[in-house]
Amino acid sequence: MSAPILQLEGLQMAFGELQVLRGVDLTVREGESVAIIGPSGSGKSTLLRCLNRLETPTGGKVTFEGKPITESSNVNHLRMRMGMVFQHFNLFPHMTALGNVIEAPIHVLKMSRADAEARGRDLLGKVGLLEKAGNYPRQLSGGQKQRVAIARCLAMNPRLLLLDEITSALDPELVGEVLDVVRDLARQGMTMMLVTHEMRFAREVADRVVFMDGGVVVEAGPPEEIFTRPESPRLQKFLKAVLEQVSET
Repeated sequence: MSAPILQLEGLQMAFGELQVLRGVDLTVREGESVAIIGPSGSGKSTLLRCLNRLETPTGGKVTFEGKPITESSNVNHLRMRMGMVFQHFNLFPHMTALGNVIEAPIHVLKMSRADAEARGRDLLGKVGLLEKAGNYPRQLSGGQKQRVAIARCLAMNPRLLLLDEITSALDPELVGEVLDVVRDLARQGMTMMLVTHEMRFAREVADRVVFMDGGVVVEAGPPEEIFTRPESPRLQKFLKAVLEQVSET
């Protein structure tokens, strides 16, 4: 079994009186794909934001690559190692697709422009967008923008990829092209944590599925167990509601 790359112990997050995370314990191993599912408001996205310090946890401990993440940790170095892709792309509108991908490698990793462009074109090719290298975000579909955002994140060679509802802002017909990219990354052994409402995708791609509700991990296990033999009443109720919703569409 591979070594843990990330360990959470009693992670807590409160916004004033609102306790969003109530003590999350979780381990992610090298090369593992972990899907996080659960109802809206269960703390899934807040969990990811706490990991790369977009939010500062109010309690508990996070250990990444064997070192504790604290308030004094180098946040920029952390975010190089733990890349995050968001719902809404966050591309620079004044830069081409290639420009977006090479910006951080040049300015943060101090890579030469020639090397950065070569790698950027390779990554755009991997997400099926090499022919769009010279296009600006306004010239791309939502699915294409999200694939550029994934390529931009991969350009920093992260050890762990955090994917936060990356298909939720997309039209239904564009979801598949983004999920295909993530599916390929999983096959290649990329370590990932993905918050998703796509249950079929979570079942197919994840090595482990984590069900959160009320700011805690209620149940976790292999996809087959979570989806076919859920133990907790809360997970059973959630899956029943999700499946009914899918059958109605």
